Order: sequence, then C-alpha cells, then structure tokens
Amino acid sequence: MKTPPPSSHRYASIDIGTNTLLLLIAETVRGRLEFRFEMETVVRLGEGLKKNGVISPGAMQRGYETLEKYLGYCRAWDVRHTFAVGTSVLRDARNSGEFCRMVREGLDLNIDVISGEEEASLSYLAVVRDARKTAKPILVVDVGGGSTELILGEGERILEWVSLPLGLVGFTEQFLISDPVREGEWDRMADVIRASLSEIPHPSEPFSMVSVGGTGTTLASVQLRLKEFVSERIHHFILSKEAIQNQLSLYRSKTLEGRKTIPGLPWDRADVILAGGTILYLAMEELRCPSVMISTHGVRYGLLYQKLKLQEEPFSG
Repeated sequence: MKTPPPSSHRYASIDIGTNTLLLLIAETVRGRLEFRFEMETVVRLGEGLKKNGVISPGAMQRGYETLEKYLGYCRAWDVRHTFAVGTSVLRDARNSGEFCRMVREGLDLNIDVISGEEEASLSYLAVVRDARKTAKPILVVDVGGGSTELILGEGERILEWVSLPLGLVGFTEQFLISDPVREGEWDRMADVIRASLSEIPHPSEPFSMVSVGGTGTTLASVQLRLKEFVSERIHHFILSKEAIQNQLSLYRSKTLEGRKTIPGLPWDRADVILAGGTILYLAMEELRCPSVMISTHGVRYGLLYQKLKLQEEPFSG
C-alpha cells in the first residue's frame, strides 16, 4: 500500500460480522465522501456459535488480530476517527461483552453492537445512496454469516424490514455436514429457509432487488470467472436466478477441495457459499424475482453516511 498524503478529513468504518470483518476508509472532500481503501478478511468470529452460544477463544484471537491490523491501516492513512459496529455474532454470543472489552482495552477501539433494525437501516442506506435513480421501490437482501436482513424502501424511506435467523456460517455447520453435501442435507436446510421466508416483505408493485454482502459478490465473481476480486466489475452486476441455481448445482456436486478450484470462488468462502447462495436463491424464488443486482457496498458504507451525514463520490482507491 502506498503511503497516502496527510489529511485531517479521513474516517474509517469497520463492520464486525459473523463470517467477515470489513474495513472502509474514506475522505471528506468539499462536503462529499470519497472512498479510498477497503479490505475484507474472513475471520469466522461466529465459528461454532450456533452450537455453543459463545465466541471461541480462537475466534476471539483471530478477530482481535484482524482489528489490530485494520487499525494499523487506519494509522497509515492518518484516519481521524474509526467507527466500529458489531452485528449478529455480537448480538447473539453470550460472551460478546468479553470480546468488546478485550478490543476496547487492548486496541482502544469501541465497538457499537447494533440491533437487527439498525443493521438493516445501514445496509439500505448504503444501497440507496449509491443507486441509480429509479421510480421502483428497492428491496435490499443482506445475507450474512449469522442473519439475513431484507429491507424494502422508496428513496431513503424504509417501508418494511425483517431480520431472519438465516446465517451461512451456522447453516453450514448445522446442515451441510457431508463432503460432498448429500441431497437430504441440502433439502432439510432449504425447508428451514423456506419456512422463515414466509415473513419477508412481499412488494405489491414492481421492485428492484439488490444483494449486499459477501454471498452476492462471491456469486458474481464466480459467474464472471474472476481470477481476483475486482470491485468495479462486480458492483452493479446483474445476476439471474437461473445462474444462481446453476452455481448451487455445481457446489452440491463437488467436494470442498473441488470447490476451491472453481474460478472466481475464494478458498475461504468455498465451504459457506452453498448455504449463502441457497438463502439468496430461495428469497428470489419466494418473491418471484428473476434477477438481482449485486452491490459491493453494505453496512460499512451506510455507517459512514450515517455518522458523517454526507453524500457519495465514486471509489478512487
């Protein structure tokens, strides 16, 4: 990373999720946000959480070390203030307070554990600030490691939202045991997902669906057969329901090692992409949605919009 020029107007946001920790650094320029640097790390903070109810010592250490690394980037970028939020994993774990305290005392970083409603609001804000003007309502789907949020809105006004206990880490651990996955395992998982999806918002008029989070970006990366993650190619990519269905069939047919050879599929998402893709696919099926637009933005973007109350400029990293 090149050493950036000094500035007193840089801010960072960190999204601490069940599967990944994400960093975004942005700069305020003439009253607008310009995005400078971002990083994603698969940490699996929620590993074993569904079974044990706590964050394991190993996961805590991985999370702590990743945050330490992120704060190093923030110092290098001369960041004025860093905002950090914790989502599903820190809402659900009985010992989340211990992790937050360890980070606060060791790294001088305060983590704000946000509710499902706040998480949904930030995801929606990230999308609507970035969206091209459209007369249609927008339905944002955020498939996460520990929960899935669906948010329906018009402009910056949220009409309906729901947070469901559908998480790709927990579902992988609970249902997808065999390698390769057996048909009955996937069927049982799909039945649980379909039952939960009866609660999602069902728009009464035409809408645009947007997927945020690692599941959607990974599916797009595989569809594009990318050798490395290229945000500019993935952001705003349109993925059809048929394409996702074909990918799910591919993942079900392969062992974990076999999945790791699929072009565009990061090795550290190879085990959870089937659960995540199934959640997104079945949401599209429930809503009779033929395609979804993929967004590389999410909670970390919404967090900066909310805290700084500014508009967006294109990413220039």
